[in-house]
Amino acid sequence: MQKQKDILDNFSEKFPLLDRLYELYKQTSEVSKNDENTLRKSAEITTLEILELVVIATRQAKAEKSQTLRQAVRKLDTLKVFVDMAKGLQTMKEEKYEQIQESLSSVGKMLGGWLKSASASTSNAK
Repeated sequence: MQKQKDILDNFSEKFPLLDRLYELYKQTSEVSKNDENTLRKSAEITTLEILELVVIATRQAKAEKSQTLRQAVRKLDTLKVFVDMAKGLQTMKEEKYEQIQESLSSVGKMLGGWLKSASASTSNAK
């Protein structure tokens, strides 16, 4: 079990984006206390898919990284829609909405910066 924790710590040190996504996951899992809330479950799954794409991108060659990061950005846009829907349906409090919005913005900036860097590296290599 210690080895598993070391792997996660190592990733988090190299990629702070993973820490932000983990925090976002914890926040989206609290959107509604109703266990049968489909919107909450969709938000959780989408957050995990973004996390998966980020982990994949950390191990990819430069040529493939941009495409994976674009997928992550599209998933993040979908997650933003889910959060806005949850607020509109009043399944979350204003304070929680603002907290999640802040995390979404932070993750978006980090993903956007990484995508810009990866895209620049790919175009420079051609």
